[in-house]
Amino acid sequence: MTDHPLTRRARLRRPIASIAVAVAIVSLTACGIRIPPIDPTSDSDKGNPVTGTELSTLDADGIARILDSKKARFDMSAGTIDKSVLGLPADEYAPDVQSRDGLISVEIMGPEGTVEAETDRIRFFTTDAQPDVDRITYFLVANSTDAFFALLRDASDSYGLDRAAVEDWIDSVATDADGVSDFSFAPGTKVGLNVNYDVRYDESAAVQVAIVDVYPLN
Repeated sequence: MTDHPLTRRARLRRPIASIAVAVAIVSLTACGIRIPPIDPTSDSDKGNPVTGTELSTLDADGIARILDSKKARFDMSAGTIDKSVLGLPADEYAPDVQSRDGLISVEIMGPEGTVEAETDRIRFFTTDAQPDVDRITYFLVANSTDAFFALLRDASDSYGLDRAAVEDWIDSVATDADGVSDFSFAPGTKVGLNVNYDVRYDESAAVQVAIVDVYPLN
């Protein structure tokens, strides 16, 4: 997969809160209720699903949480993601995340917006000598031609794919007798990241596929 268009083949507050907590603890103690101390090293929340602000990790526990909650959230606002943020040693590759029982809602935060999708597979690109992940890829499918075209138009609106190029491609496959095309759109940069749609279209197939690459501008 390239980072440039391919030639088309005919055929997208805190003090007040602390006082309130202290008062509550004193009140409960006075009633004979024992408040156990908080262990800062406790792992009791490790099984919780990803929330709206929590970032996902790619260690074994992190992947299990993603697959259980069907939610994944990554911060690429700096362009790349340090492996330590992902719970990975600096000398390891990053594993794929693949769901076999439903789609994962994925968010990838960029400097100027967020990429959002639902997918069953997410891949992360790095090397064992690289301290960060610099590319996230996921796969989108649509079970009809109209749904696929809508997906590409939404990518134009949300991520900045060139709308004229999207419409030209739609027109070309709609009028092509074979109804087959492999095509890579120039990346949209609206969220401050490159968002590239590489489409695999076959009008006769049960589903249409777009491979989406998200990677830094520079």
